[in-house]
Amino acid sequence: MVISSPTLFARTRNADRFWRRRRILSLSAHFFGRKKNCFSSSIRYVHRALRYSSLSKVIKKRDDRKLWETRIDGACRELGTSFSSMQGVLNEADIMLDRKTLQNLAVWEPRTFKSLAEYTRSRGGGLNSSMKTPDGIFTRTML
Repeated sequence: MVISSPTLFARTRNADRFWRRRRILSLSAHFFGRKKNCFSSSIRYVHRALRYSSLSKVIKKRDDRKLWETRIDGACRELGTSFSSMQGVLNEADIMLDRKTLQNLAVWEPRTFKSLAEYTRSRGGGLNSSMKTPDGIFTRTML
């Protein structure tokens, strides 16, 4: 729309009302019932859905991080070290591996992860020797 005079500008105060409604209704297209068709209902549910979508991104990252740390710590304890000591030794040696990479190594490449754990133990990052594997338990290091 071209506004060529002040009179036309005054008449088009709400020029984007259609597009605002269209944007909200297109975001609510997958809802059911009046939430999909009625603008006054859909605007509330669209704002709620957008709020929860941004919140769930943060929660997903937090859950992934906990899962990675649990996997790394379990693999480290099998090999006689701890995750915190491994992290400290690797940082001192300028070996920059993030949690996601370390857990992939622990799950899919156990020999590579074992060499990292041995390096950690050689640099003084091992667990107490009093911690032994109970009878009847087989770990990946025994195979």
